Amino acid sequence: MLIQENIRTVIQSHCDIVATVEDGETALEAVAMHAPDILLLDVSLPGMSGFAVAEKLTGEKSAVHVIFVSAHGDRDFVERAFEIGAKGYILKGTMWTELPAAIREVTDGGAYRSPLLP
Repeated sequence: MLIQENIRTVIQSHCDIVATVEDGETALEAVAMHAPDILLLDVSLPGMSGFAVAEKLTGEKSAVHVIFVSAHGDRDFVERAFEIGAKGYILKGTMWTELPAAIREVTDGGAYRSPLLP
């Protein structure tokens, strides 16, 4: 819950927040209900992983753009995220400075990869 509060603090002046959820299944429900432009996901979610959520959304041809905000900075995690259609990947430790830039870049049609990632 602390991470969600931190993310809310970082982005609430940059965009509208339509939902916050605790797990992958609820994330899918929230996307179906609210049709957001961007979905911020953690790789490690209870139940369904963030990767599984992103894969399901890609398979459904969802218009939502996924940005991963994760503690996992390993090359394998980052590469997998982009392979399954993510538009951004940043580390939780740098979200204060990078999340607004990532949201702007993805909203403008680009992709964002933290410069601190391998």
